[in-house]
Amino acid sequence: MAMCDQCGNFDAEHTDGEPSIMALPDYQPDLYYYWHGDLEEEYTMPNDYQCLCEICFDINNSEGKIKWKNGKNPFKCASINSVH
Repeated sequence: MAMCDQCGNFDAEHTDGEPSIMALPDYQPDLYYYWHGDLEEEYTMPNDYQCLCEICFDINNSEGKIKWKNGKNPFKCASINSVH
């Protein structure tokens, strides 16, 4: 069951097959949902969140709120203006 702790977006697993729930605007089955679970993740989410949709995860990551193991953010691009 995936439901974003920040915005409330959810996927099909959260609906239990109920068509009326799938009609809600927060039903977003095509989004990826990031988990903070029993497995060791490469990141730590802010505010004790356990699940974030990809939209909220990306916003938190761009604001520096996602803490990456060893400080290595795989989504951070090198500047195109960097000099080697």
